Amino acid sequence: MKTIFAVITIIALFTVTGSAELFMTRDEALNTAFPGDDTFEKIDIFLNDEQVNRIEELSRVRLESKIYIFYKFTYGNEILGYAVLDTHLLRTKSETVMYVIGNDGRLINAEILAFFEPSEYMQSEKWLMLFEKERLDDELRIDRDIPNITGATITSHAFTESVRKVLAVYEVAVKEGTN
Repeated sequence: MKTIFAVITIIALFTVTGSAELFMTRDEALNTAFPGDDTFEKIDIFLNDEQVNRIEELSRVRLESKIYIFYKFTYGNEILGYAVLDTHLLRTKSETVMYVIGNDGRLINAEILAFFEPSEYMQSEKWLMLFEKERLDDELRIDRDIPNITGATITSHAFTESVRKVLAVYEVAVKEGTN
């Protein structure tokens, strides 16, 4: 039944948008975050005003929501890391990305789950790999640690801001919140 629903969803997206790309569902993505015999639990995060201010200050990105869902991955009693899905606007349409974050606050992986802009604006795997092992600091910016994508400036800026935002939410609400 899930497969049929996924196929219908993909067909509907292509019909409505004409250029939708759904690469992976949430459940499929979460199962790839930490491959192996690991388990994960959902953590609902409801940010208060003080946390929002700290996150916006750290990330230099304005938050659109005070609600985030992180997934904590464990193996036995050991916390392997966290995953979070973020949907953000590019030009006029959105993309959804799963970010996998290690216990040290560094980005392990970024997986694009859905991309609704024309494909020529999509980031390459090589460009996405530039974010691996990055942490939230002043160098995690376009034209510093991260080069701009020629012809897809809006995409590169939106993606980089999204990374900064989720790393700041991790820092303030997950790490400091000891989830």
